[in-house]
Amino acid sequence: MESPQIAEITKPLAYNQGFYNLFLAIEIALGIVLVIADQRAVGLTLVLVGTGSMVAAGLVLMLSDRSKTSAALKQLLPPFLAILAIVVAQLA
Repeated sequence: MESPQIAEITKPLAYNQGFYNLFLAIEIALGIVLVIADQRAVGLTLVLVGTGSMVAAGLVLMLSDRSKTSAALKQLLPPFLAILAIVVAQLA
């Protein structure tokens, strides 16, 4: 199969993935805005759900295809560190 054919087949998947990532970004940004607006519980919940989803997606990628471990770690490490920072800040 040639590249244009592969591109046409995978185009709907990439389109869907792009919107999935956009919705996660909006969720996290809204959470940050709500925390700033002193709506901490709702804001932190949105941020933690969004970043937790990113971590989970990275784990699924890594577990489904070990050859993608490097990409999965790049995908899941920043949101994992954000979760860790939020939890540590809440315990302090």
